[in-house]
Amino acid sequence: MESRIIDYKELLFAFQQGAIQLINEKQELNQINVFPVSDGDTGSNLASLMQTILEETKSETSSVVEVFEKIAEASLLGARGNSGIIFAQYFNGIYNNLLLQEEKNSVSSFVKSVKLAIGEAYQAIANPVEGTIITVMRSWAEALNENGQRGSLEELLPNALVKASEALENTTKQLKILQKNQVVDAGAKGFYVFIEGFTQAFINKETVVTKIVDFDDSIKIEISESLHQNTSEPTYRYCTEILLDQVTESKREIQEKLKLLGDSMVVAMSRNKARIHIHSNQPDQVLSYLSTIGQPIQQKADDMLLQYQVNTQKKAPIALVTDSIADLPADYVLNNQIHVLPMNILIGNTSYIDKITIQSNQFFDINKTEDERATSSQPTLKSVENLLSFLETRYESILVITVAESLSGTFHTVQKAAEHMTSTTTKIEVIDSKQNSAAQGLLVMSANEWIQAGLSFDEIVERTKNKRGQLKILVSVDDLNPMIDSGRIPQFAGKIAKKINLKPIVSLNKEGEGKLSDFAFSLKGNERKIIHQLKKLHEKNKIKRYAVIHANSEERAIQWKNKLSEQLGLKPSYVMDISTVVAMSAGQGSVAVAVEMDKEEL
Repeated sequence: MESRIIDYKELLFAFQQGAIQLINEKQELNQINVFPVSDGDTGSNLASLMQTILEETKSETSSVVEVFEKIAEASLLGARGNSGIIFAQYFNGIYNNLLLQEEKNSVSSFVKSVKLAIGEAYQAIANPVEGTIITVMRSWAEALNENGQRGSLEELLPNALVKASEALENTTKQLKILQKNQVVDAGAKGFYVFIEGFTQAFINKETVVTKIVDFDDSIKIEISESLHQNTSEPTYRYCTEILLDQVTESKREIQEKLKLLGDSMVVAMSRNKARIHIHSNQPDQVLSYLSTIGQPIQQKADDMLLQYQVNTQKKAPIALVTDSIADLPADYVLNNQIHVLPMNILIGNTSYIDKITIQSNQFFDINKTEDERATSSQPTLKSVENLLSFLETRYESILVITVAESLSGTFHTVQKAAEHMTSTTTKIEVIDSKQNSAAQGLLVMSANEWIQAGLSFDEIVERTKNKRGQLKILVSVDDLNPMIDSGRIPQFAGKIAKKINLKPIVSLNKEGEGKLSDFAFSLKGNERKIIHQLKKLHEKNKIKRYAVIHANSEERAIQWKNKLSEQLGLKPSYVMDISTVVAMSAGQGSVAVAVEMDKEEL
């Protein structure tokens, strides 16, 4: 009989082979993904997890326990999606139980830990559903333990793989949504593909996967086009995930607190870290609670409702993309299927997602308690590539309208991501709006109307570039410090205005750079000057539409709306809070008006 001690090198090799095999199957897993929602990203999410495991296990390892420790840690860091977080809890459960065994490198301890970890995986899920990944995990673990933990892994693994295969095929009968679409569960198949590669590597002792993923290539979270029409609109809009460090509450306490905020909840925990997954309409409340019991170090919130609508009722062959600095009503963005790249805001040690896990009115309350100035950052290159990868499978062309290049690096990041999409036949155009806030929003609104009218892509691009000169934004600022500190206006002029207590009108020049355009000695005087300027503009060029935006100053914004409606004979298209990123530099109490003219201002 072969030795019943596990060779740690063989164990690590088997994990890596299982990971590579799963990565290579990601597209098929995406295509069969219909549960719990048909968002077509299970394969990509699991591939991202496996990529993290591959990266974190490249360094030297010296024992079976160390192999599992690295895999457990990597899985919490790299887990994405419902199935990914269940995977992560299972791997952490195996590691936790292995630490309790006397012989930590024996086959007996391994198969015992594999079975005990099933309990931890079940506990991670708020409402476990049979016919999913958890069912196949349990069948595999129980099969490994059938022989009373006797024998080598080479003897035990093949039978367990057969039992897992049978459990996988049976998932189609266990869930109505799988039966309707005649598919197995995508997460369950992901686990099976992994243990198939794991098993073959243990038995053959050699590389069995022909396609090896380059460890230096990051896995894009591509969301494939759904092949399944027998799906329903998601109950909750955002697939929200947060990785916490220094967690002070138990898994059960977290589940109890979050259960009223959504469904499909999975909480994976290990060594003071927790990865939380929940489908919710209130990701800001989810993060607000979790910030009180730990330190958020990663987060994401995917718009499942928008993905579903694009999959089932796409409005146009051209995708329209902007960033979260463009101030447009949330309902307008969703109803017109506009894709938004969110900015990131760092307050203290916590990072937030603009307009999703933080709103501008919340920002001022949170920021009061911090000594350091809040900072913002553009979307990451990977997040932009992920969105473009999703859009290229569904649209003929993609138009991206970014905040002014002079105010943010977003334009260059999106351009770089578009250049990486060299294999696509989808046209991609990235336009610097030379605007921000609602002026950028009005430009997006114009582009959307041309898309809905059926104009050609090239004509829309040309019109959008020309339209930039017909937009203007005027901002009334009470406190100049935030704009001076953020570099949004010239420091010398700003400091002089502040010293003599002038209230300037802030606007943008033709390149999108901040400038001080006029001054008053009071906010009332400032307001009169802005309304006078807009009245003259309307007489000269005719204002087509305008929007009023504010930084936690709704009452003042409503007053402006009423006065402008009377003076211009035209109601605003919308009144709303500005984005958190703009609020950071404009300061609390600021109010602005963005206008679109019928012809370019001379």
